[in-house]
Amino acid sequence: MASYMESLIHKGSESYFDFSCFTCQENDRNTEADFYCEECSKFYCSKCVKHHNYLYKKHAILDKKNISQWPETDVSEQEICQEHKKEKLTGFCEDHSQLICHACHVHNHQ
Repeated sequence: MASYMESLIHKGSESYFDFSCFTCQENDRNTEADFYCEECSKFYCSKCVKHHNYLYKKHAILDKKNISQWPETDVSEQEICQEHKKEKLTGFCEDHSQLICHACHVHNHQ
């Protein structure tokens, strides 16, 4: 799966990660997560975890040394288009730098 997604986005600046930083995603950035918070059930990169730790000093943080304790990701969910829930991601729109499904291509990304 990862090689398929990587081949789709190879030309773009984005990379596919098994675990992406929650805060970065919320701010339209794609950053690999280095930490997982069990209390928040969210993943954080090394930059965002500093802010998290400042706000939530008592939360249990797991780094990649403990990745076996991180929750499993459902790769099949990551293959599904967020706009067209029944469609799989099949391409990459270079103009918008995003993965798209067939319906996106026909309707929004010609």
